[in-house]
Amino acid sequence: KVSLRKWFITIYLMSTSKKGISSIQLAKQVGVTQKTAWFMDHRIREAMKQNRGQLFGGVEVDEKYVGGKEKNKHASKRLHAGRGRGAKGKVPVVGVLQRGGEARAKVVPNVKMRTVEQTIMENVKLGSDLFTDEFASYAKIDEFFNHESVNHSKGEYVKGEAHTNTAESFWALFQRGYVGIYHHMSKKHLQRYMDEFVYRWGVKSSDFDEIFSDLVLKVSESGRIKYKALTR
Repeated sequence: KVSLRKWFITIYLMSTSKKGISSIQLAKQVGVTQKTAWFMDHRIREAMKQNRGQLFGGVEVDEKYVGGKEKNKHASKRLHAGRGRGAKGKVPVVGVLQRGGEARAKVVPNVKMRTVEQTIMENVKLGSDLFTDEFASYAKIDEFFNHESVNHSKGEYVKGEAHTNTAESFWALFQRGYVGIYHHMSKKHLQRYMDEFVYRWGVKSSDFDEIFSDLVLKVSESGRIKYKALTR
């Protein structure tokens, strides 16, 4: 059984480590086994679940494919993906970020127009200012939003108020955590990892004592998660 002190230390480390903290490192710092640290990690990520309210105002949308580089895999596991968006063998995630506000990041089955539009409609208030790149799946979203885009393939990154710099900053932070801390995120648990990064993004300028107390309460309420459910 893990003591309250160790839980508090783990919650503190998870909420303040900008790029996250691996279960191996957490186990060393807290004084538990790696298996226990991994379980605690996921309990806390469950408590960090993203809010359901809709974003508004200026909102940026950008998609990302999460997964390791083919060249770094063992030859027997390479998928021999061709040129293009580098999506083969990776998991698509749609990021939705309010400028100066909260974020959402949803693991999706694909980035087809219908899927992307549904994700946006669920997370952004109708009539908001929406900023994207030139990806084809955003082509018809201007029927519901004040939509502007920039064409990255032509070297266009800022056009008046239109840019995706906020979204790209979020993905850059996530990528540093993926490569430098976690190294791998399974598809099964990827949404929880996204919840973790979205949570820290949203509270980075908030009062720490208030955030810490709220997270401790949420973790205590997420005790229904069982180790077997995470590993089956």
